[in-house]
Amino acid sequence: MRSTDESPVAAERVMVIAAHPDDAEIQCGGTVARLARAGAKVSYVLCTSGNRGSDDPAVSSQELALVREEEQRAAVRQLGVERVTFLGHDDGDLGFVQPLLRQKITRLLREERPDVVFTHDFLAGLSSYEVCYLHPDHRATGAAAFEASFFCAPGPLFYPEQLAEGLRPRRVAAMYLFMSDRPDSYVDISDSLETKIKAIACHVSQWGDHPDLTGFFTELAERLGRGRGLRFAEAFKVLRP
Repeated sequence: MRSTDESPVAAERVMVIAAHPDDAEIQCGGTVARLARAGAKVSYVLCTSGNRGSDDPAVSSQELALVREEEQRAAVRQLGVERVTFLGHDDGDLGFVQPLLRQKITRLLREERPDVVFTHDFLAGLSSYEVCYLHPDHRATGAAAFEASFFCAPGPLFYPEQLAEGLRPRRVAAMYLFMSDRPDSYVDISDSLETKIKAIACHVSQWGDHPDLTGFFTELAERLGRGRGLRFAEAFKVLRP
């Protein structure tokens, strides 16, 4: 898979850790589709079910969570993702459960043993104060995933009860941070952009009223690839242990 930093995104097992349904499709859906097509086993971890992501006061948070979980399952079928785990925390409150979130992610890393993790850039937006970057759930998810991947999952003294159950420490090879304001890797999604947009379109509760979904995400991918020799791209900040 072509990447402008000459570090191909290639792995046998991949875990995508996102705060809400639709976050991953928007930020790395094209890359995920290419990985799955190449034979990687891709799993998703959704920290919330987006149960507060509506302006409609007539819908309950429980009803919305069920809708958004089904939308997420439909989206990953488009991409070729094998497994989705919903952690079930409340939308907007991840910062209050971050220790528990880190413990849960550590367990999943030790169980599924991914080579590569994709998640939110938890340091994005600090200087620009852009609201989407500074979303509390995005930051909490990225921080918990980073700590679990680089410190807890490989460390035998973190959560020893997990090791007592037969789980073994696991160190990932790399983390690809999306929503970063300092990306250093651009992945070619020219042959998977259409699949990415189909996956995003599954999130009808969030994108069903958009006047030009295809045009919007095509222009975004084109802008990321411009000047980098890529027709359409997704951008990441890459961290390696």
